[in-house]
Amino acid sequence: MPLLALAAAAMAGAGTAQNDTASVRAAAGQWLLSEVGGKVACTLELTDEQSQGARAAPAPFACRQAFPPLQTLAAWRLDDKGDIVLSDAGGKAIVVFAGQPGGPYEAKTASGALWRLQAKPRPGARIAARAFEA
Repeated sequence: MPLLALAAAAMAGAGTAQNDTASVRAAAGQWLLSEVGGKVACTLELTDEQSQGARAAPAPFACRQAFPPLQTLAAWRLDDKGDIVLSDAGGKAIVVFAGQPGGPYEAKTASGALWRLQAKPRPGARIAARAFEA
């Protein structure tokens, strides 16, 4: 009986890992990062490439300039609540965006600013939607 329970637990864990991978793939892509009520915004790429236990998130110059805390941005991951965590190369969280899958996600920074992270539409998504309308 213990062996059966162990196998069931392993299978449940494998399902969770697959769901996590699917969630990561769904979150990967281009996101619009903006300051709520502000005038700054940039496009941030959340890649599907592995990077030190997370996924690579190279910060474009525009994002590093507009959002100084992102100067050290190197990676991103989803936490156990499905929030998007942006971190430095050492894995230290820089900012955590809470929200629903697909966004928009929001985070309050240490300085009190409210940032919004919203998925940019994928080019193929509109074409597929139009095909169903016809």
